[in-house]
Amino acid sequence: MDDREFVATYEGFASFFKAPMIDVEQIKEGMAVVAGVPIDQGINMGRAGAKWGPRGIREASLHYRALQQAAAEQTVVDVDSHVALRLKEKPNIGDIGDFTIYPTDLMKTTEAVKKGVSEVVQRGGFPVVLGGDHYVAYPSFEGFALGMAERKSNPRLGYLHIDSHTDFWDDWGTGGKYNHGTCVRRISENPMVSYKNLAWMGLNGSTLDADQYRLLRSHSLKMLSSRTLLERGVEETVKEAIETAADGTDAVYVSVDIDVVDGSQSPGTTAAVFGGITVLDFLSLMETLSKYPIIKAIDLCEVSPPLDPTGRTVRIAASGLLAVLGPRLFDVVDLG
Repeated sequence: MDDREFVATYEGFASFFKAPMIDVEQIKEGMAVVAGVPIDQGINMGRAGAKWGPRGIREASLHYRALQQAAAEQTVVDVDSHVALRLKEKPNIGDIGDFTIYPTDLMKTTEAVKKGVSEVVQRGGFPVVLGGDHYVAYPSFEGFALGMAERKSNPRLGYLHIDSHTDFWDDWGTGGKYNHGTCVRRISENPMVSYKNLAWMGLNGSTLDADQYRLLRSHSLKMLSSRTLLERGVEETVKEAIETAADGTDAVYVSVDIDVVDGSQSPGTTAAVFGGITVLDFLSLMETLSKYPIIKAIDLCEVSPPLDPTGRTVRIAASGLLAVLGPRLFDVVDLG
């Protein structure tokens, strides 16, 4: 790392938030470990471009690092809450680059991602996985489960899916069983997770087919819509979702699709929808997640920079991740 207080956003390697580039062997207990999965191999209905997501999110995060470093005392103050956040002397984060991908072989990519996430978890890291399309959630969760099983005998896991879509199809269109529309169904088949510990937030529109609807009814699945969040508020809705995912479990994995944000505000995504949540609620949601230590891993997927030349979608994604990671990056200080 450069010892200057301010480094321009266009200098050096674009690691997430200018975190140090590390090898797996350098992971320490509790460290947030950023890794990219630059694929759109799992897209079978929607627009391509998510493979550029990891690079775009990393580059967008540099803007916020530069603002923090340029501020007096490297401290910024929220205009509403008056909470002052100062950049930690040594933020608890590292970037290991991208996992190995195989652009013509989705199953080889799947195994590589599983192996990579498993290694991060085994070493005590908190995986922060940058997609890529939302298929990424499946191998990432599988790797998380494998890593947890190495650290604890017979772990029980919860899963929270934040998305406009359920991604709970068993066999989606021409894409078969392994694509961005089936990732949660494949996750639900892992023996470490049960239906009672699956939760969804932000769903909107006609996202269920008859098969999914019957499962929703028969298993009382916790599916919370964007309207629920609007009517009940962020904190209450997040609390209900986390309580479901955390009930009797050792850890919760969170997966985020940027299309949970309304497409009029966040257009750079594979399957933009309308009726989604606002950016303000999204950032509040992500900050609220940071308060739950049961969460042990997160991914953020479906950011497609080529579809948004304004760059606002990648900025929203980076802001959301920084809100989740806030306690690892910033100290709350009293400015008197």
